[in-house]
Amino acid sequence: MTPESSFFTENFILFAALGIIIALILRMEIKRAMRGFKNITAAEAVQLINKEDAVLIDVRESNELTQGSIRNAKHMALSVLKQRVEELKSFADKPVIAYCKSGNRSNEACEILKKNNFTNVMSLKGGIEAWKVANLPVVKK
Repeated sequence: MTPESSFFTENFILFAALGIIIALILRMEIKRAMRGFKNITAAEAVQLINKEDAVLIDVRESNELTQGSIRNAKHMALSVLKQRVEELKSFADKPVIAYCKSGNRSNEACEILKKNNFTNVMSLKGGIEAWKVANLPVVKK
C-alpha cells in the first residue's frame, strides 16, 4: 500500500465529509444561480428607484412596520403574499424590489413573484437593516 492510499483510507470519514460539504455548496450555488432573481444592494436599489421607477414591496409583518419603512413601499406581508399576489399584478412588468428586515423573507417573496410571472424581481440584500446602515431615509407612520 502506498503512503497516499494509506492516508486516504485512514481518513476516509474526513474525505467523505469534505465531499458532502462540497456537494452541498455546489447545490446551493446552482440553486441560487437558477432562481431567476438577484440580490441587490441598497445603492443599486436607489438607482433602480430613481432611474427605472422600481416598485418596493415590504414583506414584513404589520407589527414590524413601527421600525420604519422605505418611502412609497407597498406593504404586503409574506404570510399573505401568495393569496394576495393578484393585487400586485399591475407591477408585473416593472422592476420590483422586495425587502424584509434582513433579506431572508424577501428571497422567498421573490420566488413567489417569479412563479406569478413577474419579470424583473430583486431582493434587497440585508433588508431594511442594510438600508438603514447605508444611512438612507425611512418613514415612520
